Amino acid sequence: MSAPPTTTSLPPVPDDGAGPELRHPATPAQLAWLEHQLGAWRAEGLVDDVAARAIRGRYVAHRRVTLVRIVLTLGALFVGLGLIWLVVANLDALSLALRLVLVVLLWVGLVVAAEALARRRARAGGVASPVVGAVRLLAAGAFGAAVFQAAQTLGLSLDDPTLVGVWALGALVHAYVWVAVGPTVLGVLLATFWLLSRWAEEDDDGSGVTLGVAAAALLAVAVGALHHRLPDHARRALAVPWREVGAGLGLGALFVAALRSGAPDRGTPASVWVVVAVALVVAVAGVLTGDRLDRLEVGLATAVLALVVVLALWRPSSGALRTGELTGGDWVRAVVTVVAYLAVASGTAVLGGLRDSDRLTWLATAALVVFTTTQAFAVFAPVLSGSVLFLAVGVVLLGTGVLADRGRRRVVREGRAARA
Repeated sequence: MSAPPTTTSLPPVPDDGAGPELRHPATPAQLAWLEHQLGAWRAEGLVDDVAARAIRGRYVAHRRVTLVRIVLTLGALFVGLGLIWLVVANLDALSLALRLVLVVLLWVGLVVAAEALARRRARAGGVASPVVGAVRLLAAGAFGAAVFQAAQTLGLSLDDPTLVGVWALGALVHAYVWVAVGPTVLGVLLATFWLLSRWAEEDDDGSGVTLGVAAAALLAVAVGALHHRLPDHARRALAVPWREVGAGLGLGALFVAALRSGAPDRGTPASVWVVVAVALVVAVAGVLTGDRLDRLEVGLATAVLALVVVLALWRPSSGALRTGELTGGDWVRAVVTVVAYLAVASGTAVLGGLRDSDRLTWLATAALVVFTTTQAFAVFAPVLSGSVLFLAVGVVLLGTGVLADRGRRRVVREGRAARA
């Protein structure tokens, strides 16, 4: 197979002075594929040189993760945390009201600066600058500083998780008004932290927290599915943080449910049941409005919630809890948990591949390795060594991969035959 042509094979599109062109970002690998295809299309007479140059001119090389983006993001995070720390540490030289005014002015100034930079970039053409994303993230962090300063001015406790919830709401509003990915990620993470901290305070033994986390996972995935019907295509990209955080919460909830026992009781916080009910309603809406991948993701998250409930109700024997001696039912439960977690993690990895999301794939892989290692030492060590358990899981994964690949090839062949 010959190497794809380089960018010099296609001369740049001449600038006719009509204004900045709409240039879409593409990775170097995608550009190499495009140039190879353009060369083949030109050779076959499908496009002429002018059309090929015009198509190539619409795309510009852009790496998803660069050192500049990492440095800017880390800088925005550190400055945002520094602002909040400054508020908590009390600016003794200023009155409470003056502190609040200064922090609010700083927040508004960062919002205005971020959108001014975004509009300038849009007028100049090209791809979005990472500086815009960093300033937007910094503005979302400054809103958190304003929230904590307002609470301090009103004499409220800064340890109240409600402040984090207000911060999360503000970050999400910022994200959807100005279509910003960074504030979306921050808002979703803050909302997750708010729920977990509130449940941890209200539930002493944690029996209902695992159920709440699984419900929050379903809610996050379902909210991501609802983005499919948004009229603005740019806002559909904001579904990614919801899906990925939901997948992480689901894997974490199933991990904890497999290791501990105890069904939710009357001491379970009422907010857990509220989240469960809302998650089920939003999941139905996501299934009805989403595409095939959305339905698969919602279905997998629903299965995780169901598995968490089953494992909570399926209690190990008293001997297993006191002395570690496992009965036949305990072994069956352990095997079921391993198979279930293997299926969920594999499904998450497959969805990550279908979504072209390396983060989901690596998350599922890491979760599977950690879970298998934990189960090997906690449950199966008396019977199976860790190496044997890893070999068994590896064989199952290889078999699943082979069957999935054969199924994919069969679907492709049937599709080609139907079109012919």
